[in-house]
Amino acid sequence: MRYREFTADVVVVGAGIAGLRSALAASGRGVSVLMVSKGAAASPAVIGFNAPVGAGDSGDLFYRDTSAGGGGLNDRELAKLLTGQAVGVLREFEALGFSFDREGAAYDVLQPLGSSCPRLVHQSNHTGSATMAMMREELLRRQVKECSGVTALDLLRDRHRVCGLLAADPLRDEIWVISAGAVVLANGGGSGIYADSTYPDGIAGDGYGMAYRAGASLLDMEFVQFEPCRCIWPRKLGISTTLLARGGELRNRLGERFICKRYPGGEGTVAKDMLARLIALEIKAGHVSEHGGVYLDLRMLPEKVLKRDHSMYYERFLRAGIDLTTERIEVAPAAHTFMGGVKIDAGCGCGVPGLFAAGEVTGGIHGANRLGGNAGTEIYVFGKIAGDSAAEYVHRHGQVSISDQERRMIDERVGHLHGRDASVVIQNAKTLIKNTMGTYAGAVRCADGLARAGRIIQELATEFKNYQAASVQELTQFTELKNMMLTAELVVAAAHRRQESRGVHFREDFPERDDRHWCKSIAITPGAASYELTTVARNGEICAEGRRAEKSRREKF
Repeated sequence: MRYREFTADVVVVGAGIAGLRSALAASGRGVSVLMVSKGAAASPAVIGFNAPVGAGDSGDLFYRDTSAGGGGLNDRELAKLLTGQAVGVLREFEALGFSFDREGAAYDVLQPLGSSCPRLVHQSNHTGSATMAMMREELLRRQVKECSGVTALDLLRDRHRVCGLLAADPLRDEIWVISAGAVVLANGGGSGIYADSTYPDGIAGDGYGMAYRAGASLLDMEFVQFEPCRCIWPRKLGISTTLLARGGELRNRLGERFICKRYPGGEGTVAKDMLARLIALEIKAGHVSEHGGVYLDLRMLPEKVLKRDHSMYYERFLRAGIDLTTERIEVAPAAHTFMGGVKIDAGCGCGVPGLFAAGEVTGGIHGANRLGGNAGTEIYVFGKIAGDSAAEYVHRHGQVSISDQERRMIDERVGHLHGRDASVVIQNAKTLIKNTMGTYAGAVRCADGLARAGRIIQELATEFKNYQAASVQELTQFTELKNMMLTAELVVAAAHRRQESRGVHFREDFPERDDRHWCKSIAITPGAASYELTTVARNGEICAEGRRAEKSRREKF
């Protein structure tokens, strides 16, 4: 099969905030940039980002909060970058003309979960979409090309260096070979490996699979954050847990406010990781609502709280035919963000020359749990670092042509494609992975369930070991399946290895946090036949901070 060829100094995979920020930084350093993404980026749910600009706040306090929130497992250098460069992000966007909400001369900062003081800067609740529009306009002015509907399949290498990207455009039935001096992965996390997720299905571990096959290590893959309350009936829709702090109630099938059994202060006093855990345990105990969740009741809230203060959610549900002022809904935890991912250094390098990464595809920044508001800070801060580093790498090393050997491998992979539609077998396999992960590797885990999940995934991998896709469309689907299988396998393996509960990782059979044995990260290094799980010790001071902060929250189940 013939393929199209392209050339760029830097290729950015992903068109969310981290990808746009990387492209903006790289193009500002005088290199050519090409962006590729599966589809047009959805409007991000980024209300704002943390920056220590409020009264009484400081970079040091921000760092301590971040370390405590991460359960002592944050990479210290990366956490220092996150908290130290946040104010610079704010100043940079203000210099571009972006206006953050203020109260007089001071910023109108909100206080996210886990923060000891208000520090979330924002523009109404549209900060993510507004900054994306600003960056995309500037990239257009710089003539940076963005190709949506193009699926990245794999990284191309010359010896040990990344030299480009193999991609597919299924709508045009085309294979793309892109030569590049450097590649930035900014294609998100992996929550799409779960049946219920707050993300689109396509966010299913592509970056993890691509980086792993290129020789990069992953870490902290067991730490998957679950959004506690996602509506599962009458429609699958997202809703904010802040409504619990305003007086909303959760009840089980028996009508009990089950959260109050452990937290007499009510649902609004519980951290999100613990809230997701308690809901999952109630569901597992069989005290479920009619459609398998628990009931969220907001009918006791004053109408102005819903219609004015939380109009985005009220109107979202109203458009779906649900009036939150008169109807209760059924909710359950849904996979949200990955704390783990590709292991990066302070320059966002992945340990493979020419490969960089930013955003949720990376690991190490947040440790065992992410502080509310830090997802926004991460993508702005590290998106810029990744773009700057990629451009600097190209300036130092230039481009390398794709070798004849690599071209022969491309020919072997795509030469047999001849136009058959994607097989339903692939979709069935994806569904099996999603259901398996939701059942055995969700917010509540145990050894027997994880072992069961591992066997199912390994059997699936064996079944597809020699699978040959027969069309460009099928190749894109099969590549996504491979990435899903790998991501699921690594989450399960790391979760099985970590015999304690910490942050968003909860083991019923090891319900307590164990700093003596587990104040360390699990790194996964690819090998010739399989992979190796090793532990990476974290700074003892940070671990102590995390222990002190969470001491009052430790629970036995």
